[in-house]
Amino acid sequence: MQFDSIGKFLRSPQFPIFMIIFVDVLGLGITIPVLPLFAQNQLGASAMQITILTSIFFTAQFFAAPLLGRLSDRLGRRPVLIVSQIGTLTALLMNALAPTMLFLSLSRVIDGITGGNITVAQAYLSDVTDETQRTRSMGLISAAFSLGFIFGPAFGGLLAAQFGPRVPFFAAAGFSLATILLSTFMLSESLTPEQRRRDHAAAQLAPRRSQWDLLRVPAIALILLVAFGTQFSFFSFQTIYVLWAEELIFPGASQAFVTQAIALILTLLGIVGVITQAWLVGPLVKRFGEVNLVNAGNVMRALAFASLALFPVLTSLLAMIPFMAIGGGIALPSLVALLTFAAPPNARGGVIGLNQSANALGSILGPLLAGFMFDALGPNAPMVAAASIMGVTVLVGLNLYRFPLARPDSAAVIKDRR
Repeated sequence: MQFDSIGKFLRSPQFPIFMIIFVDVLGLGITIPVLPLFAQNQLGASAMQITILTSIFFTAQFFAAPLLGRLSDRLGRRPVLIVSQIGTLTALLMNALAPTMLFLSLSRVIDGITGGNITVAQAYLSDVTDETQRTRSMGLISAAFSLGFIFGPAFGGLLAAQFGPRVPFFAAAGFSLATILLSTFMLSESLTPEQRRRDHAAAQLAPRRSQWDLLRVPAIALILLVAFGTQFSFFSFQTIYVLWAEELIFPGASQAFVTQAIALILTLLGIVGVITQAWLVGPLVKRFGEVNLVNAGNVMRALAFASLALFPVLTSLLAMIPFMAIGGGIALPSLVALLTFAAPPNARGGVIGLNQSANALGSILGPLLAGFMFDALGPNAPMVAAASIMGVTVLVGLNLYRFPLARPDSAAVIKDRR
């Protein structure tokens, strides 16, 4: 029975979507250990220039994600996914061949723009799953994220150590080419021409508004605010995590030891995250509902950050791994599902694009805050900030109970999402 389920998944449109996200995140994961040292040692970049590369990536994604989502609503998901993957392939090859920092910066712009295809992938899954299964389907994307971040850094570090810093990008480009072929030959369009015409006609009859006008829908604005706070908090922690651990968890240890220890911890985080998203999200959402999972997941991460800020020791760090991984694993797909419940059917791609932009904005501001606080106030200050921001996000998330954001099989069904 298990092999039948695996075979069914491999033949389903969910498999190419899973691989698209996995390869995108694999390429991003490869950059974590490889890109900074490559830019510094091969291209003579300063620390500030390396930091700017991260901001460039997320800034490009911030502006591109809503556009790609809206284009997919009008043109179909499949062509947008394929073209965006070609952009990802181009960016990876440019990373591998970069002769200057300007060239590398341009590749990060392209990578950020095409990284917005995660928006389209989420919209695709929303099209092909009914509302009762949507949260579990979104959990598949989160599982692909976790797997990409498990294998990406380890894969990139191993290849760079053995064959040089450019080789990991060539390898990731090979995977990207494989997903382009997979999408071309296995992925069918989820929005038929009739559906697109019907949705376009409905949009024409509806009052004209920009995609950003969706922010006037109170439920959508609140969900996006929670998504922003969640990402802002996480990146206030994630970007200084290695430096924080070097200073407070492993003081006096060699750089090699710290790197290996952090890699092991990140692997454990990823494994727990995959288990959560692949096997726990579905049963938990049926029992407790998406709003409860969003708030419970954010409470778990707030407690984890607060514990690390108050007790920056190895035992505390190891004890908080389940809280961080499970908290993110149940909260993030539930947030995306709530957005699809709150949005009109013909605006799902657009509203998921807004969610990607909210995440990107948090990813831009979080590192800036963390870097400033680390230098100005000490290595533990960003961890305190992460805990505080997540605590505020939990308080904001409690307002989700004001809205009847529910699946059709729930007692409360949305009749007027506006």
